Amino acid sequence: MEKRKIETQKDIQDLYPVVVEIWQEWFTPIIGAKQVDFMLHNYQSKENIETEIKRGARYFALLKEDEIIGYTAYEIKDAAIYISKLYIKKEFRGQGLMREIFTWYDKLSEKLGLKQRLRVNRDNTHSVAVYEHRGFKIVATKDDEIGNGFIMNDYILEK
Repeated sequence: MEKRKIETQKDIQDLYPVVVEIWQEWFTPIIGAKQVDFMLHNYQSKENIETEIKRGARYFALLKEDEIIGYTAYEIKDAAIYISKLYIKKEFRGQGLMREIFTWYDKLSEKLGLKQRLRVNRDNTHSVAVYEHRGFKIVATKDDEIGNGFIMNDYILEK
């Protein structure tokens, strides 16, 4: 699997259909279609991705044979690598690709001397189990009102 840094509006344009596909497929059963649409519009729009990159977030398209199959993003904040995005399209799951990404984050963490941190919806039990298997520990819970009556009910995990 190849990682390609997302830097330009064209890169974002190419990535965006995959963002929408993954969010709708993965999160609709967990948080519902209305909240997915709200979050895509308010947190994962092309404009939001561009703003995050300008503020220092590092986005990467994940590719297999030149096809974008997922994406990941992180920021350095609060003395940690904050993994804010880590998604792979449905048909590419179960092939060990997440293991590659986690290994890459482990090496980056070691190189920078920083712990890793992420948030995950508490009802996203599959992802919680994967993160715990990879050595992350739940260190807190966080409930944030995000607008339109929606609440993010997350665990904070660290490694």
